[in-house]
Amino acid sequence: MQGFSVTYEIVTPESAEEGDAAERGFVLPGEWKVELERAIADKAGTYTMSLREASNLCYPDQDSGRWFDESDGRHDYKTGAVETRSLHPPDNVTGASYARLKRLFKVR
Repeated sequence: MQGFSVTYEIVTPESAEEGDAAERGFVLPGEWKVELERAIADKAGTYTMSLREASNLCYPDQDSGRWFDESDGRHDYKTGAVETRSLHPPDNVTGASYARLKRLFKVR
């Protein structure tokens, strides 16, 4: 099944004070990041990958209903920033396939 995507959000101490994230976007294989504004402007770009590639970039442990989230982020102790990632299945994923993904990720 193709069409999985991984998104990220970075929250810094400064952005947390304002109740927002400092940066959002997509993570690509090889840990390349594309900020959300650039991804929106790049209408021809595709930010999807195989499940294997996506699961190497994100280790979800929470079910958000339509995608899976990491509860613990990647902490940058020098700056105080925390990056969290989400794994998004294809839009056409069936209920049965979504349930299999939940079992694969050991998410309740």
